[in-house]
Amino acid sequence: MKRINSRIGKVLTSLILITVVSSCDLFNLDINTDPNNPQTVTPDLLLPSVMYNASNTFAAGLNTNATGFVGGMIVSAEDWNLNQSSYVGTWSTLYTGPLKDLDEVIKFCRNAGNQPGYLGIALVLKAYYFSMMVDLWGDVPYFDAFNGNNLAKPNQNPKYDSGADVYADLLASLDEAVTSLNAVDPVDTRRGDPIFGFNSGSTTIQRAKWVATANSLKLRMLIQTRRVSNNSAAIQAVLAQPLITASADDFQFQFGRLLNPDNRHPWYQNAYTGAENGFNYFGHQIMFEMIRDRDPRLPFYFKRQRNTVLNFNDPTERNTATCTTAPCYYGYFPVNGNALGLLQAAGVISNPLNATDRAFLAGYFGRDRGDRSGVPLDGSYRTAPGVYPAGGFYDDGAFAANGTASRAVRSNNAFGNGIFPMITSYNIQLYRAEALLTGLVPGGASAARSLINLALRAHIAKVVSFGQSLDASSVAPSTAAIEAFVATQLAFYDGAGDDTERLNRTMKIAWFCNFGNGYEIYNAYRRTGFPNSNWIRPQIQAPVRGFPNRLPYSLDDLTLNSSVTDAQRSIAFDVDKVFWAN
Repeated sequence: MKRINSRIGKVLTSLILITVVSSCDLFNLDINTDPNNPQTVTPDLLLPSVMYNASNTFAAGLNTNATGFVGGMIVSAEDWNLNQSSYVGTWSTLYTGPLKDLDEVIKFCRNAGNQPGYLGIALVLKAYYFSMMVDLWGDVPYFDAFNGNNLAKPNQNPKYDSGADVYADLLASLDEAVTSLNAVDPVDTRRGDPIFGFNSGSTTIQRAKWVATANSLKLRMLIQTRRVSNNSAAIQAVLAQPLITASADDFQFQFGRLLNPDNRHPWYQNAYTGAENGFNYFGHQIMFEMIRDRDPRLPFYFKRQRNTVLNFNDPTERNTATCTTAPCYYGYFPVNGNALGLLQAAGVISNPLNATDRAFLAGYFGRDRGDRSGVPLDGSYRTAPGVYPAGGFYDDGAFAANGTASRAVRSNNAFGNGIFPMITSYNIQLYRAEALLTGLVPGGASAARSLINLALRAHIAKVVSFGQSLDASSVAPSTAAIEAFVATQLAFYDGAGDDTERLNRTMKIAWFCNFGNGYEIYNAYRRTGFPNSNWIRPQIQAPVRGFPNRLPYSLDDLTLNSSVTDAQRSIAFDVDKVFWAN
């Protein structure tokens, strides 16, 4: 995607021609082949690499940023201080890596003429990845993005295509994917499919899961664009098709446990592989509310590192805590009067506070949204990612005599084979609830409530099951605890006065369910405006820029791509919205 200086190009071309001629004339090396560097790569070899590299990119820093934009579940880019250098590496990695490789798979399958199974899988992946690109950046290079090596019509400077046009083509690609996946194909596509192939007893089962994923992604895209298109009929039509309805069929990527090459979950790599936790801060609000509401997912999401309380009378210890200068709302739980009072009022800790509860709260060491008071040396105090979704440790509550967790968050002591959940059964229930509450399908608030009930239960079951599959220390919550929590959440939904507020509260419930996929939270907010400030605490210090309606374009591409126009250069990420946004 970068321009090549013409003079350098001519010199390189001459040298290549000289080398080729010399090699052929003198040594005749063209008769030899290197099996480690094939000229073409078949889908069964290339697709796993595409899935890993795309998932690794989308699940990493961009994911935490998207989460931080809306509510500070993770305190990352929550001050909205972005610029055209913020995502240069991400943009380049995606276009030169997995997106390019995926295009090669699609071209291979089309040219082969007898690869409908792999073609269908590749088209679904293309629709997911590129719909994400549009959701994040708006207009993006698409139709000519990978024609740089097209001998008939090379194009190393692709134009930016309208996000609406890209979406339309992706929706058509999903229809083609379903047709291809339903076609007769003797090829065993399971060997090249780490998402569904490894856990499917047959290609029939595997491809049925991909068909359900294609339809589910279509539903997601139709919900996404409901503010700019009359999608009611299309949504009702796709709801009649096979969708993801069980956690076993969730569209997700599970990372591995290898250290070399390191293919573990990016959150795990940040938190568990160094001398101490290097992951971002978790936001105080999510941890506070999960404690307050007795959320059974709490010990699966978060791993505490300490149960000793910092002494704020000792300046050296006080400086280890976050938010010592800003007007904190939650602050450091064990000593923050506001947080303690709210938790005591909810009846989840003692009043007056006893030593046991103080030790329990000490480990939930995060940061208030918008706290820019500096980063102290607190890596050994910060709450770390737990077993879900990162593949870390379940919080078993065991601590040594010196106050440190018995199972340390360092030195690769946990698992690492976490997941990046892309489209899940609970997402489908929440999309359907949104369609009901916005009148796109008949049924209304009562039907939406039933779907929210199903989504909550499905997500809790998924979190618990996944945790227990990785960490034998995981303890399943009691039936009574789950029932009490679900009742609390449904009462929260029932407290709304109209469908607009019901949607607001539904998006807050979805906020917790989408832990691990910040894009769902970010998209939902831009699409609906919810959850709004009634349910999400604002930054405690004013943000540097306005809310990121989209991501800033890569400075490299703006500079080096000759097809870039003033329309792209003039985009302001905190002013201009993507085509479907509210």
